[in-house]
Amino acid sequence: MLRPGRETADLVFIVEHVGLDVDFHHPQGRNLKLADSAVEAFEQHRENAEIFVQHSSGLRFSCDEMLSWFLLQTGTTLGDHLPPHTLENSGGQVMLTVPVRFVPGMFFMATEAGETDLSALNLLCKITITARNG
Repeated sequence: MLRPGRETADLVFIVEHVGLDVDFHHPQGRNLKLADSAVEAFEQHRENAEIFVQHSSGLRFSCDEMLSWFLLQTGTTLGDHLPPHTLENSGGQVMLTVPVRFVPGMFFMATEAGETDLSALNLLCKITITARNG
């Protein structure tokens, strides 16, 4: 499966989703708790739990798909978001927070207040940098 922004001419980036921080278009903002179902899905299937829903299509997205969507929207690779010195360490690992911002009506999540629009999502990722073979 092709994953946008996961490689450069010389490097491949392997992503492990380790956490997320969410803010909502809601009076409680970042203090609004996720619904138990969203928390459980993320804890059981961090990469593939489809806990984000796009308003316009009803399509559900996982953390990994949100990262791909962000990289496509910004026209960047993970290498563009890493400190330059880390790109010299193929085989190294680095932690990365990917900040994604949303206008109301773009994506929502299940919260204790029901379906609530996302304002901001910080994807917390561990990136393993490997040399591209070939």
